[in-house]
Amino acid sequence: MSKEERFEELWSDYLEGELDEAGIQELRELMEKDEELVELAADTFQTHRLLGLSANENSEAFIEDTLSKLPESSGEFTDKVISKLPASPNGQSIFLKCGWGVAAMLVIGFFLLNSNDEDTAPDGTGARFASLSQAQFFGELTPAANSNPELGKNYTLLSGMVELAFPDGATAIIEAPALFRVVSDERMALDVGHCSVHAPPGAEGFQVDTPVSKVIDRGTRFYVNVSESSETEVQVIEGAADVSPDAGGGTLRLTDGQARRVGTQGTSLSQYSPAEYRKQLPDRIISYEASKNEEGRAVMLKSVRVQRGGEVRRYPVEDLIPMTLTTFRNSEERTRIVHLLGGPEVPEERTSLLEDYALNTGVINPQGSKVAPSPGFSPEETPGFSIRFQRPVRNGPGPDIVFFEIQTTSNPPQGDAFHISPIELGENLHSHTVRSYDLQLTMPEALQVSEFHLYQFPSSVSSLEELAEADWLVYPNKLNFQAIAEGIDLDDLGYEEGATVEELFFQDALDDQHYVDPVFIAGLP
Repeated sequence: MSKEERFEELWSDYLEGELDEAGIQELRELMEKDEELVELAADTFQTHRLLGLSANENSEAFIEDTLSKLPESSGEFTDKVISKLPASPNGQSIFLKCGWGVAAMLVIGFFLLNSNDEDTAPDGTGARFASLSQAQFFGELTPAANSNPELGKNYTLLSGMVELAFPDGATAIIEAPALFRVVSDERMALDVGHCSVHAPPGAEGFQVDTPVSKVIDRGTRFYVNVSESSETEVQVIEGAADVSPDAGGGTLRLTDGQARRVGTQGTSLSQYSPAEYRKQLPDRIISYEASKNEEGRAVMLKSVRVQRGGEVRRYPVEDLIPMTLTTFRNSEERTRIVHLLGGPEVPEERTSLLEDYALNTGVINPQGSKVAPSPGFSPEETPGFSIRFQRPVRNGPGPDIVFFEIQTTSNPPQGDAFHISPIELGENLHSHTVRSYDLQLTMPEALQVSEFHLYQFPSSVSSLEELAEADWLVYPNKLNFQAIAEGIDLDDLGYEEGATVEELFFQDALDDQHYVDPVFIAGLP
């Protein structure tokens, strides 16, 4: 057995909590002698945590302890781990996009999750994740809304935004890439990233620590941006804030419209940019409700919670605007492709599988194009599918259409990318590409769906008529799937506010080997 094979055997047993003391010692010796095995350990541990498979809660401490024995090569190790990290939805490395300095700090933060802060209390916190938008964290699943962050724990936000709410009424919106932690009920620390703070009356004194300063609210809104070099920019949008540089020089009070930059050498003037401040998270689908089977898996959609124009609304599924499938085309030249999912028997009207309220039925695997449709395209002759709403959908604030698809862990966690187009392009109307969904696979709001059957056709279906008449082979699905969701804003297609839409065209973006799998589409009233 090679060294690498032995390591994989020992490390797998360790993550599953099945390794004895002798095995742990052997594993430690292997990792101390070979830096590449430490890299592999980090990579494997991340995968186990994302899939919820790790049974050994001390794995982080084990890696950290081993890393402490490799100080001379820590920089090289960080570079290697960064090179292994997954790409962002647009195919670019998340950390290349953010900067190597940010990358190093975020990776180091992951391995120092339990680092001591002399001012950190050991008890729990009243702070909570009030809301999240497309949030992805390094090394762990996305926290549930209204869950409590661990006090003193470093959270590494790779993408999206989170809103922290504190017991005294203060809130902080943090934008990725960011490394942050909650220090107490009146204090947080931001090592990298952007943070917009609102401290209403009663929450004065809320504090944000950065690597080079302390920022204390004196009412009411301020913005903090910490770069990868720890340089901190503070802008006061409304009210006042006290800035205390660690380098000394005394406390500086900033008021409305004032901005300062703080570094290791002191402070300097900075350009005031109020547009950087965020009052709220973006409009989006927040969650949904569904009926459950005996195993607790989602079956029928019951309602959708959506933020529109800054207001959160709950829509019963009966109030949504239904649609009808009008065209469907997959002209790919290959045999045996699945186009339907449903129960043991398919209804007479096969297209109804996309038109019902069920999250475990759909018309799936349309083909598509890497380039979105251009003016003059024909929906009947273009790979993809088109729908017609039973009554017009009006373009209002925020999302106007809800789009659900199913995903399993081997699929892109952010959702399968797709193009959406007006049937007639031109006159400011254009296609829009969705590459990252509001509710993603790693989010607790994305529910597991009930069992279903797959219907495999002998060849690709090139028309709605073929879909309705072709024979198939049926077999039960054996994998676990979740229903993820995206809110589509008609603004993104060029429609003016108040304009109405009756038909739309969808197609896969062909960015990978996976096709989009829609199970429910409807307009918002």
